[in-house]
Amino acid sequence: MQSVKRWILPLAAVGLIVWPVACGKKSSDVVATVGDYKVTVEELNNLYPSLTRMFAGAAAEYEARKEALDSLVVSRLLVQAAYQKKIDQVEEISRVVLANKDKFLLDALYNKEVVDKATAGDAEIKEYYNHLEFKLRASQIVVASEDTAKMVFEKVKAGENFEQLAYDHSIDPSAKRNRGDLGYFLWGAMVEEFQAAAFKMQPGEVSPPVKSRFGWHIIKVIEKIPNEARGSFDQVKDQIKNQIVNRKRNELTQSYIESIRAKYPVKIDKAICDYLLKKRENMYPPQLLPNLPKNDFDDTQLDRNEKDMVLATWDGGQMTLAEYLTQARQIPEQYKPNFDQYDSLASTVFNLKMQELLAYEANKAGLENDPAFQRKLTLFKEMAMADVMRSDSIKAAVQPDDASARKYYDEHPDEFSNPARMRLFEIQLSDELLAAKLAKQINGVKDLRAKAADLTERPGMRAASGDMGYIERTMAPELFDAAWDKAMGAIGGPVAAAGKYSIFYVADKLQPELKDFLGVKRDIILKQAADFKKEAFDTWLAEAKAATKIEINDEAIRASIDSAKYASVDTTATK
Repeated sequence: MQSVKRWILPLAAVGLIVWPVACGKKSSDVVATVGDYKVTVEELNNLYPSLTRMFAGAAAEYEARKEALDSLVVSRLLVQAAYQKKIDQVEEISRVVLANKDKFLLDALYNKEVVDKATAGDAEIKEYYNHLEFKLRASQIVVASEDTAKMVFEKVKAGENFEQLAYDHSIDPSAKRNRGDLGYFLWGAMVEEFQAAAFKMQPGEVSPPVKSRFGWHIIKVIEKIPNEARGSFDQVKDQIKNQIVNRKRNELTQSYIESIRAKYPVKIDKAICDYLLKKRENMYPPQLLPNLPKNDFDDTQLDRNEKDMVLATWDGGQMTLAEYLTQARQIPEQYKPNFDQYDSLASTVFNLKMQELLAYEANKAGLENDPAFQRKLTLFKEMAMADVMRSDSIKAAVQPDDASARKYYDEHPDEFSNPARMRLFEIQLSDELLAAKLAKQINGVKDLRAKAADLTERPGMRAASGDMGYIERTMAPELFDAAWDKAMGAIGGPVAAAGKYSIFYVADKLQPELKDFLGVKRDIILKQAADFKKEAFDTWLAEAKAATKIEINDEAIRASIDSAKYASVDTTATK
């Protein structure tokens, strides 16, 4: 079904939801009119989010927008026909819309709690630009607690080796490989607290512990050098603005998720966890238990009452044991907590239920009445209607049958033939003179195979003594054509191809062979059905376009492109 693409993904590992929102320049501009319906830039961007990415240039983006708009015009014609056939009242459409409603509510919630709050003013952009004057090379030691950070910092001050301390104490997984060395980085690449401290330091300085959401950092600046790639302010200000906004969106998203986590604390029934682990111990011999996971359970070993036990509760909701076991199987094994890790288990339950909780918050905030939500939900419904209209309501005038399939089979023998094949032995060389010399000296297939075992350069063929097996023309066209003209048992070459030269022996030839009709009949009927359906749709579309007033606003399409972002790439794009 054609629909607005979604990327609302619960990430159990980090407890974060990603809500991208397509954004366009002059989103209310009308780019096309189809009958009485006006297509806006916003609708185009929502249905084709890839249009907001960076293209090779503004001209390339313009062509992509034109192509997408053509598809959207077709969709609008389908939607208008679907309304005429009352497809909007079909029960299946209502079910699909209801099943996806929460996703659009989350969009509205994201706009309210994140997008509308993540802005970047001129002074902020300028300050960010000033920070780009230098780039740093630094090392860090990250630990989980303030006490550990103070202890490690004292060791650094006492002269102990920073890199060894990073190797021994840092919770950053890469520290075992790089001993804390972060390499070179610019302002904006690190978490806010880290970079605020690091860029105030000079080479050789070590910071006292700095707290961020990742832990406690001890920072050592190794080098501070001019950033020669910074460019002028006018060149990079839009890019900087996007970076600031994206960082703020990430921070606001994380902050909002944490506020929901605090608002709906998940409580784990420890007695059920203990019961489950005890049942596990009673089911298996003691010698097997150490190798069995403590983060999962075979739910076929649970009766109905056990499956219905409530594992977790929160204000307004609960999760049964069976529901958890089913949903938790989508989590990578390394992130799934054991049943005796109650805090981690609560966090995992929250992540699994996060979308429901966010949708509940969106409903409480009255976002069902948000105009943007209503537009997106209606657009989704109409695209579903268009899909039903195209798939089910435009019928082909004829349907394929055995007779039409047989006729197609007889008229297109090349489509249903096994290609010609040959079995070849070969020596492939880079040296043209050596290849020409060997072609004159080789006496029979045994001689050729013996030399192939020592000399051939085709990958994997020395061990096979040059035996290429049965090959088709697509595998080596020049070699195949030259060999096909030779008699079986003949030696030929050298044949030039891709800078290599081949001497060959023709061991066998197999002529093209027509496949049996019964073996391919089903494929032919499926192909004909698709072809007939396409012909019917093309006819319908031509008639619909002829009967509908369609206007394309080329000026609005060009205006929807932010040409400034291509200034250094393409200066001719929208002229």
